[in-house]
Amino acid sequence: MSSNVSHGTSLDSSYQEIRTNLKIAVVLNGISLRKKAFYKKTLPLIAKDFKVDVFETRTAHDAISLASKAVDKSYDLILAVGGDGTLNQVLNGVLAGRENYDDLPVIGVFPIGTGNDFARTIKITSSKAELQERLRTFNVRKLDVGKIVYQSEDSKTNSSYFINVADAGMGPEVVCRVMNSDRFFGSGAAYYFAILSTFYTYKPMVVSVKTPTWQWKSKMRTLAVGNGKFFGHGLCIAPDAVVDDGMFSTFICGDASVLEFIQYSGTMKRSKKLIHSKVNYTTARHLELSAESPCRIEADGELLGFLPATIDILPRKIKFLC
Repeated sequence: MSSNVSHGTSLDSSYQEIRTNLKIAVVLNGISLRKKAFYKKTLPLIAKDFKVDVFETRTAHDAISLASKAVDKSYDLILAVGGDGTLNQVLNGVLAGRENYDDLPVIGVFPIGTGNDFARTIKITSSKAELQERLRTFNVRKLDVGKIVYQSEDSKTNSSYFINVADAGMGPEVVCRVMNSDRFFGSGAAYYFAILSTFYTYKPMVVSVKTPTWQWKSKMRTLAVGNGKFFGHGLCIAPDAVVDDGMFSTFICGDASVLEFIQYSGTMKRSKKLIHSKVNYTTARHLELSAESPCRIEADGELLGFLPATIDILPRKIKFLC
């Protein structure tokens, strides 16, 4: 169990019985380059001990509807097999319309995606043996979730949940570039080059942030609101984040230069805080964001819409297999 989780007690003993009769719905990213390996090596291993049904995504947002249907079919565990985006969609499929339910299935992740940043935060790997052991021990914890209310492309008000990081400014533009890249040199290089190219072309805009305890307004490159520690394929923007403490860790980067980013990116990869006059770290439970010109927002690598937006923490909202 990762030290990033602060509450050390397991849930009630009802999981003792589930452990021996575990009914698992796997929501698999159908375009993952590691899909065949999952079917060949991982699935047979866990299917020996548990009842497992695989639901493979066919379109961009299939995982939301597949996870929602799995809730209706009373699976004990919904396992997101993919990256941060697949996990985000599973989370939204479970919670949408059911935010106040207390009998929702456990959510888990087997990280075979591009970023896997939330899995990195809670120290879950793509080891088959580790997955098998996690299923056998069924160690469940309640984790925080973020909720965003934002403006869609057609100016309607929508909402979405996230488990890792939501960010506005450069982040969504980086996501667009990564999605449109061929990733010939690997996902890590794709993210890094997308960040650099976005730095060269992105024009910082004035953004306002209001919370019950602090406010900020200036030209901004990136605002990241972290429940997890990492985003952008291993950039640690929230070193102090804890996934079940009822608090976001926020990172605000003002109008820093490209050279400064290159200089400090290694520091972020080493999970160290940046010491810079245009970088701010703080905490919040509720944030209100607005911008003087169109500013996108995304969460867990999923593009959402635009500011204005509000972001709230939902303390210990989901049950997660750790």
